[in-house]
Amino acid sequence: MAKDQNGRSSADESRPRDLLRSLKQEPNLFKRKMRLIGYVFAALAKQKVDVCLVGGEAVELYTAGQFETGDIDITASSRAITEELLGKLGFKRDGMILLNEELSIAFQIVADYPSRSEKIRTLQISGFGIKVVGVEDLIIDRLVAAKHWRSNPKMDLEQATVLFRNFRASIDPQYLRKRAEDERVEDFLQNISKE
Repeated sequence: MAKDQNGRSSADESRPRDLLRSLKQEPNLFKRKMRLIGYVFAALAKQKVDVCLVGGEAVELYTAGQFETGDIDITASSRAITEELLGKLGFKRDGMILLNEELSIAFQIVADYPSRSEKIRTLQISGFGIKVVGVEDLIIDRLVAAKHWRSNPKMDLEQATVLFRNFRASIDPQYLRKRAEDERVEDFLQNISKE
């Protein structure tokens, strides 16, 4: 049986009520989110729902909490089943997000799974295998945001640079260059590659 770094087995939190009680006692928001993601993804896998962590929470995971985000962005092959599960965990719709105020955690289902032909990595989180958008796609996503959306270009470039630097050895350079070309951010990729 899988155990997390604190010696808890996944069976200790097999019921939503037990999970929520345990999560409320976790003072570290990053750890709280990771345990919740592990539980939600495993529960959805049992229902044959494919889920992938994307966006800011994927950046937060890859950088071990260096960049915090406001919500957990996911893609899911069934919105209805995903929303039903989150509802059982106390999440309520608040505009585009599903929010659990007691946990200070929000989910947003941003697209159907998979949303495009992106690379997917499976990482171990709290004893569960979690599908996460590939680091190459996150780098391009951040470069696109910096160049075209311009909501917070300094932060977007910093995140892309940290991801590139931390994962340089495992990045697929051909895929990264092709995605940069497709998204018209080759110049930004070249700049962060030099840093």
